[in-house]
Amino acid sequence: MIYLLISILCTAGLVLMFKVFAMRGIPIFQAIVFNYISATICGIIFLPDKTPLLTGSIFSHSWLPFALLLGTMFIMVFNLTSMATVRYGVSTASVAMKLGLVFPVLLAFLFYGEPFNFLKLLGILFAFAAVILSSLKDETQTPNHKSAFAFLPLLVFFGSGACDSFTQFVSKKYVGTDGMEEFSLFLFVAAGAIGLVMFAVQLINRKSVFNFQSLIFGTILGVINYFSFLFLLKALSNISWGSSVVFPVSNLGTVLVATVAGILFFKERISKINLLGLSFALISITLIILSNITW
Repeated sequence: MIYLLISILCTAGLVLMFKVFAMRGIPIFQAIVFNYISATICGIIFLPDKTPLLTGSIFSHSWLPFALLLGTMFIMVFNLTSMATVRYGVSTASVAMKLGLVFPVLLAFLFYGEPFNFLKLLGILFAFAAVILSSLKDETQTPNHKSAFAFLPLLVFFGSGACDSFTQFVSKKYVGTDGMEEFSLFLFVAAGAIGLVMFAVQLINRKSVFNFQSLIFGTILGVINYFSFLFLLKALSNISWGSSVVFPVSNLGTVLVATVAGILFFKERISKINLLGLSFALISITLIILSNITW
């Protein structure tokens, strides 16, 4: 469980960093690009054995194409989420992203043969209610309300679910308990390379200007992002309860930690309906964990 706890803390840290970006007026896309470069450097530093990388034998791994594809998906979903946030608001983007947990949970039951019982079903239902209630905010609708609702939140929902499901698949079929650091490295290499190309095009077309704060805070974000994903992989590989437990607990734990941290460090206020959502999150986590205990 320690791997899952560390992943939750790091993922909550990502959410809090985006709050800092908004407060300081830091360009999000630039920070995302530098974040992936920083995560790549972390991947190289924390490789337990650098010999395969130096000799080139690391390129023979069967999971390499999946790592590159998943890295591409990651940066695309990151950008879709930021666009949905700007056009429609934090609530819709947050709900769309976190409800993506439905995909890996369904796959865990239908294709990976993970145990299913009434307590787990009840816990998952509470999880959906918790995500929606804890994300509801009183936000001003933008002129793009209808068009954004029709496309961006749906894309974020499916994109987030696809990323989680693909991570689940590769973890179970290819990575296992070995090679997690190597897999994480190439995922971030792919995302960073695509991000750099997109950023270079923006600079050439003068649609963007280099921001030094994006470099600094994006670097910090990348360190957190690296450990968030690495420890999620470790949790998927080491927790015997399966991905039908890891993904709901991870998402709900992130909501809880980020909300409490927002109250403590950013003086955020939560409504009664948000508080009800957090209560549902605690109930959901408890039910899902209890569903895997043999009495």
